[in-house]
Amino acid sequence: MLVPPAILALVAAAVFITLLAARIRRQLSLVPSPRLGGPVLGNATAYATDPAAAIQAADVQCGPVFSIQMLFTQNIWLRSNVLNKFYVNVKEDAWSFGWGMNLFLHPVVAPGYWDHLRTLVGSLNRCINRSEALDSYAAIARDEAVTGFAQWAQTNDTALFESASVLAHKVIVRCLMGPDFYHHNVYELSDLLHKVEADIGSIFNFVLPHWVPHPAAKRLWKARDRMQDIFRERLRERASDPNRWADSEDYVSHTLRDRLTVHLTEFFPAHHTLLMFAAHTSTVASISWTIAEACLLKQCLIRSPERLAILRKELLESPSVHSSPLLHACLKETSRHYSGINMLRLARSPVTIPDSNVVVPVGAVVSISPYLTHHDARNYYRATEWFPERWLEGGEQFRPAKSADEVTYLGFGAGSHRCPGEKMAGTIAREVVGELVRNYDFGWAASGPPKDFGALDFTKIGSPWLKGDAHVRITPIAKQ
Repeated sequence: MLVPPAILALVAAAVFITLLAARIRRQLSLVPSPRLGGPVLGNATAYATDPAAAIQAADVQCGPVFSIQMLFTQNIWLRSNVLNKFYVNVKEDAWSFGWGMNLFLHPVVAPGYWDHLRTLVGSLNRCINRSEALDSYAAIARDEAVTGFAQWAQTNDTALFESASVLAHKVIVRCLMGPDFYHHNVYELSDLLHKVEADIGSIFNFVLPHWVPHPAAKRLWKARDRMQDIFRERLRERASDPNRWADSEDYVSHTLRDRLTVHLTEFFPAHHTLLMFAAHTSTVASISWTIAEACLLKQCLIRSPERLAILRKELLESPSVHSSPLLHACLKETSRHYSGINMLRLARSPVTIPDSNVVVPVGAVVSISPYLTHHDARNYYRATEWFPERWLEGGEQFRPAKSADEVTYLGFGAGSHRCPGEKMAGTIAREVVGELVRNYDFGWAASGPPKDFGALDFTKIGSPWLKGDAHVRITPIAKQ
């Protein structure tokens, strides 16, 4: 007697769920696990619904070390300033940022890329942190800001995060890829980035093998292939006229001149896809949230409206936006207040957590939370406020005093996992925000301020954006 397909499907689903539950129970026995909802998927559901609340609830139930199971992935959380310090000092070969990114970016990178990640990141560090490169990037950011804000001023309603995204993307493509990628492919690259972002979080990318051709995977593979085609086209043109690129400061030119990376051209598309994700999201957030806070200054007395006037005066009197202490403080405070919910690493060897009997197993994800660290009243005075004066000389920064055994600021990582793009991101953000504050008046569009300024989109890689965006208008300041 033939069994109907529907019955077979139900049996297969029951077997799958049983095996999944057994696996989860087995893995959760390694470390304490909270009870945040129903069995098996309760913790994952709670985390997906409100990650900040889920982590805080787990901390209360289990203490500073606990596990939140995300389907097949065991996510071990470390929640204290001391464990933050331990976390950022563990070497890359023990738990890895690159292999953590691979958990969700694997469909858009070429096989073998992650084996060369340290070499390529090393080349990035050597290239973009040179003074000559940073000067070039500052000029590019200033040029794009002038053009971009002139376009913003032509409308009474500018979607802040989306428009800042376009501006930052143009800067990043010019700086990292070069003028040829910019002139031929800048808008297509932006479109590819958004398409990948839309599909990369598909649940099927986490629960199915990498080779299964589900719809999201097929779209991601198509985007990966097009990125490879773009690089082949541009690199072929460069090879036909190498002298033109001899002194170029863009990062692609640097990797083609560097003997450690020139043979890795097949991995350049994957590398730049990763860089666009990493640079784009947080740089846009830094610019947008700082502008949004400046708009709030003008409508809310409690937020010190004279701060904007002081910043504008300081920028107009300074020879460079990079010498303004208040601008530095505003952007650093933005990276504190609007930070990512987690930093993640993938354990590649067993690691024992200090002062516990917990051993992180190979294959587990290990996370800390910059957002919750930065919003802890035990660490920061007025922790839930955007308060840039804390970073100025004489400002009350921390509560209690910072200890050498703790890490309480994770704006760009820390220790051996500090972001190599910190200086570049800061340079771009200062040029863009400085151009706006010096030359434009600005405020909310006719729709007014966002209804929920605390609706953070933690699904973004890096710093969160605002759900639903915010709409602003800018007008040029009349020159005296």
